[in-house]
Amino acid sequence: MHTRSKGRDNLLSTSDLDKAEQNKRSRRVTSRTRRQEVPDMAAQPQQEGFPPGPEQQGGQRNNPPLRPHRQIGAGDAPNTHENRQGIAPPNVHNNFEIKPHILHQVQQKIYHGLPEEDPLDHLDEFDRACDLITQNGVSEDATKLRLFPFSLDGKARQWEKTIPRGSITSWDQCKKAFLAKFFSSVRTASFRTNISSFAQKHGESFTDAWERFKGYQSKCPHHGFSQESLLSTLYRGVLPRFRQMLDTASQGNFLARDVTTVCSWWKTWQ
Repeated sequence: MHTRSKGRDNLLSTSDLDKAEQNKRSRRVTSRTRRQEVPDMAAQPQQEGFPPGPEQQGGQRNNPPLRPHRQIGAGDAPNTHENRQGIAPPNVHNNFEIKPHILHQVQQKIYHGLPEEDPLDHLDEFDRACDLITQNGVSEDATKLRLFPFSLDGKARQWEKTIPRGSITSWDQCKKAFLAKFFSSVRTASFRTNISSFAQKHGESFTDAWERFKGYQSKCPHHGFSQESLLSTLYRGVLPRFRQMLDTASQGNFLARDVTTVCSWWKTWQ
């Protein structure tokens, strides 16, 4: 009897079971509510001053961007082309035309950039050919800058391609750049030496010696010698008998005369 009464005391009543079930449901609701209130750290924007968390970095670490597929030899040849013209002539009206015979004449005097070629002679010949073109409203820059590349070949043509694109817009700029490239300082020094060390050769007439002396000056117009210095060099460079002739023509002493006086009678005396 006592054992049965004791076991009956350990049994839960129906009301106790209902309360336990109700408490269990309440705990489920509370737990679900709390989970909804917890912020999603992966979805939260990164706060200023703090590094991204592992959840935010995970995608970048684990999924690097895919590299586009490229052929191994894709860069071995150019895939675009831009005109490499450093000389940029100004625009002209639509009816401007360079006659074929002018172009042909320009191309008859090609400059290659070789040491034995004279860049000044080339500019002289080119100017002479371009002077045959006369068209109203067309400037010298427009004509000569269009034609000049056709007068170049070899090293000179390669030089024209290396000029920064569109950097030359006038004929004066073009000539300066051309001479700076092909009239070297060595060439200048050589002609200056020829001028300063001028001496008449035995058997050479005075006229031939004088023409040779003027030729040195013509080939290097930037020689830098004054007119007084040039006349003094000529006087000391000719043979003695011609030096005496110069003294006689200047009524005593050639070196004592002024440049203006000598130049006034020089042309008539030759």
